[in-house]
Amino acid sequence: MDRDRGQLLLVAGLGLALAFVVLALVLNAVVFTENLATRNHGETDDVVGYERATEVAVGGLLVQTNAYDDADHANLRSALSANVETWDANASLLSASSGTITAASVRSVENGTRIVQADERNFSDANGTTDWTAAVDVSETRRFEAVVTPTSGSPVAFTFSDGTASWRVEVSENGTNADYTDVDVRNETGDVLAETYVESGTASIDVTEGTVNGTRVANWTFAENVSAPYSISVENGGNANGKYGFVVDVPNADDDVAAGTYADRSNGSPAAVPALYSATVAVYVQDARVTYETNVTVAPESSPAAAPWASPSE
Repeated sequence: MDRDRGQLLLVAGLGLALAFVVLALVLNAVVFTENLATRNHGETDDVVGYERATEVAVGGLLVQTNAYDDADHANLRSALSANVETWDANASLLSASSGTITAASVRSVENGTRIVQADERNFSDANGTTDWTAAVDVSETRRFEAVVTPTSGSPVAFTFSDGTASWRVEVSENGTNADYTDVDVRNETGDVLAETYVESGTASIDVTEGTVNGTRVANWTFAENVSAPYSISVENGGNANGKYGFVVDVPNADDDVAAGTYADRSNGSPAAVPALYSATVAVYVQDARVTYETNVTVAPESSPAAAPWASPSE
């Protein structure tokens, strides 16, 4: 009996010893991993910082280029490349002071169209038509922002339709208080998908992001259930005044719209002008510890540097 008890104690002791060894190995692995992660974190901080700085800076340059260099797509590409080259030269000087070599250059662009009404006026087209199409064959839309002052209890509507399903944003005077503004989102059957109101006669609406006066609206999903390609239209444009702007991924949206819709781009009427929908930027970072190369795709919404309804260049 004593011999059996001694064997049990010996086995138990060996088991505990093995458990301690395994625990020590696990703890060592954790310490090693944390140490490695800490060291790598320091090595990649500069890389991540420069990549993010490039994204923000080029995003702002892309917005500015779309607003002020829109003679044609070739001019937009050339202007953006030159602006990025200037920014890169200044950023490289700052990086070099800390022993880091950096470079950023435009690798490619995706052409699009900017639809813009730069001045405060009603939402009819340039010919005074209240129901009209702004763009067709659209797959993606960015930075659709509008400032709307309704003048009627009947709504003005921005409509996105694929021919079967539709999604629209309606803006009207509040039925109870005409000094307030109602904003409703509806589908093709008229069902309310999202709704809000503001205690003001004017509403600032980010159609693509789903905010009204800077506050996100619950259940607002841009172009919900609408498939690409789709058209973008304005309905009852005489029921409100304001301005708006947005960018679509169709490079010739102005050619697709009925002739005369954008008759004059100098008097604040709706205009369709060339734009860059996105740009791909080559990023390079090298220091004593790491060499890093990647491509960053930048979109106009990456920086709020300019309002989307900035006046088209003359």
